[in-house]
Amino acid sequence: MTDFSYGTGWFAGAVISHDAVLGASVLPNGHVTVERKDLAPITVAPVIADRIDAPVVESVLTGGVPTVILAVKKASHYDWGARELAEANDSTVHTFKELYTFMQDADPRPGLDKNVHYVWDRLEQHSKVAAVEMICEASMHIRRRGSLSDVIAAVEYQYEFSEEALVRALKHHPEAGVIINANPNGKPTKAALAHAESTEVPIVSTTEMMRAFNFNGPQFGRITRPER
Repeated sequence: MTDFSYGTGWFAGAVISHDAVLGASVLPNGHVTVERKDLAPITVAPVIADRIDAPVVESVLTGGVPTVILAVKKASHYDWGARELAEANDSTVHTFKELYTFMQDADPRPGLDKNVHYVWDRLEQHSKVAAVEMICEASMHIRRRGSLSDVIAAVEYQYEFSEEALVRALKHHPEAGVIINANPNGKPTKAALAHAESTEVPIVSTTEMMRAFNFNGPQFGRITRPER
């Protein structure tokens, strides 16, 4: 089981800066009630963990069912299976960005990072893609048709995709065989391209992705879904 703690005090103090939030109250079970303007209140379980997996979700749910189980740490992941487990119990798992983006929705639970959702939709429309299976909040296992190899892709959103940004992306998604930059105006720097070549993990735009997924190549070979 992943070790975790609740970040109720920090979250209650931070969330009140959102324009849609009127106030936040810490509850004894590690959840926080968030009062919203002209909307029903929601409850949030702010979890401090490197990765939110199914056992963490199960543990949180023993204390009550929050609207959202929140990955507080900016660098933390949530397993897609953990999100599906939460959704099966009328909750969900969000990153901090996702919660803030959908705070003004009557029901924020279905919300998914818009850049990830865009790439996911585009891939599902690709004639050579048989299935897209989410791994975590921003990485996916793409199964392709015929003899085309499977691909593990991670989604980023960068205007100037620097070498440092690539290093962070690879650290965050070490299993990725390709990094998709969902920013339509984003460009990798020369240093980032050199680093990508050395690691054999290319940085591609969404348009380049749609072309590349028609073919096998060095960047897409021998990439399989890692065991968790």
